Amino acid sequence: MKASMYEGNHSFGLHDYEPKAPGAHEVQVDVAYCGICGSDLHVFHGDYDYRFSTLPRPIGHECSGVVAAVGAEVTAWKTGDRVAVCPLDYCGSCVACDSGNHNCCAGLNFMGLDSAGAMCNRWTVHERTLHRLPESISLTHGALVEPMAVCFHALDRSRSKAGDYAVVIGAGPIGLMTALTARYLGLRVVLSELNAVRVQRARELGFTVVDPRETKLKDFVLKSTGGVGADAVFEVSGTQSGLDTAVELIHPHSRVVLVAAYPHPMQIQLQKLFMREADLTMTRNYNEKDFDDAIDMMAKAPIDFDALITKILPLGKVQEGMELCGSPSGEVVKVLVDCQTRE
Repeated sequence: MKASMYEGNHSFGLHDYEPKAPGAHEVQVDVAYCGICGSDLHVFHGDYDYRFSTLPRPIGHECSGVVAAVGAEVTAWKTGDRVAVCPLDYCGSCVACDSGNHNCCAGLNFMGLDSAGAMCNRWTVHERTLHRLPESISLTHGALVEPMAVCFHALDRSRSKAGDYAVVIGAGPIGLMTALTARYLGLRVVLSELNAVRVQRARELGFTVVDPRETKLKDFVLKSTGGVGADAVFEVSGTQSGLDTAVELIHPHSRVVLVAAYPHPMQIQLQKLFMREADLTMTRNYNEKDFDDAIDMMAKAPIDFDALITKILPLGKVQEGMELCGSPSGEVVKVLVDCQTRE
């Protein structure tokens, strides 16, 4: 079998790979598709090298697939079941796990970053990580469940409700999906984006989009809300300018939700949050319910999920996929890796 492995120094290569046999409560999944996400780009750029004790190693965690084999004590799953994988390997006994917040486990192993991931022909995982995909969700769309779960968790953490006015800063993959999730849940949504390609794509998905170089975002939000301001701002750009902007858009007792990953120290204007007695909310990964909610939305919502998939590459071209996703052109939303096709 084969896997695309991170070799360090901005390099991925196709390697021979033998998945471990499933333990009593484990399953082997024939990985169909694995998405390349922002965290994978951080790996590509060396930001997460401290999480790799050995190289090379396969990464990847946004995956769909089909159960290929089950451990001796697995009863809920059988060969042929279609699944998405929630890549959280948690201890189950720390303070966070005791409260059901497995995403914040004290010893969390985020599979695909802290251990071997899904960019391979076959991946061995614990049975509790599996979520069943209904027949109405294709395996290509199934690889979008994980990033959609990120967005459901962000919306849940924001305590938003239908009718709230929300600003999403950044129309990259997670920004677009956060906006889609917010709209599905009944929020009024405006996106802020600088890249012309992403602006056009978001508009094609039916969103109001502001390019802050052309229109002052604060003035637009105040006019749209009768001078009040946003109920929630989702910062998804991962930029200092995004953080600076977020605190300008809110009203008293509103929320700023940091969805992006920030691998380097950033600054935020706490005085402006203080003056509005606003909530600054962090969001990390997701929990099992977020996966279930994402699958439910994808099965029911009239959304063109194909519009989010820009390109599908074979397993041997992960390097090309990383370079595409990291391009400043902004032409790529989501690149999927076909994990059963090598070249």
